[in-house]
Amino acid sequence: MRGSAKYGVLFVVSLVATIAYSSYGSIVVSFAYDREVGGHVLNAYEVNTPEAMISELTKAVTGMHRLGLTDDMYSAYFPWERTPDRSMGFQYEYIDQLINRTEAVITWRTLAYSGNTSPEALGDVYEQKMDNLRTFMTEGCDHTAVCSDWIARDVYYIYKATPYYFSSLFGLGSAILLSMSLGLFVFVRIMERNRPIVRRGRGVSMSPEQTAWVRTWIVIPLYVLGLVLLALPYILSAGRP
Repeated sequence: MRGSAKYGVLFVVSLVATIAYSSYGSIVVSFAYDREVGGHVLNAYEVNTPEAMISELTKAVTGMHRLGLTDDMYSAYFPWERTPDRSMGFQYEYIDQLINRTEAVITWRTLAYSGNTSPEALGDVYEQKMDNLRTFMTEGCDHTAVCSDWIARDVYYIYKATPYYFSSLFGLGSAILLSMSLGLFVFVRIMERNRPIVRRGRGVSMSPEQTAWVRTWIVIPLYVLGLVLLALPYILSAGRP
């Protein structure tokens, strides 16, 4: 098999492996977390009664335990990053506080509606208290998303799906390097095919020495470095906590 054909086969294999890797991450890894935890946290934010909110938060905690997320785990890969505010123990305490706040709303509603205040006024206060709970659930994420499970999500990826924790960090770099390598490979092939045309006085081409240099010192190194970045999350998973 010619060198260019080998390169093409290797690139296709890498592309297929990348697609399979990304698909597995979306279909299996992410879905497993959202089914057990993430979906319930979002539901807790969306519901309009404190009882339903408590129910969804309790299901989220149950899901965390079912995924094997224990108090001694941290949302950090390196030892020097494992501080108390990133521990699963704190994550469970945080959700307990949120449940306690929600129970306080139930207590307030019970006492308020047994008094003489008009239902309209109570309704406005009730909605404000529910909005305050939702605001508490979005603290730390610029109020643009629900992040009450911010520790649990990272813990799940670090301890249960380590390659996918680093994929966003190295995946883009790998894709850029592989794309650059492919683009330069195509460019070199075009230059090689233009040589007969250039001999007839038309077109632009490069000498065999020039195309060989580009392939040896640019195309192949970019390709190898892209593969290294693609494999690096798996390498790092060997040293996970």
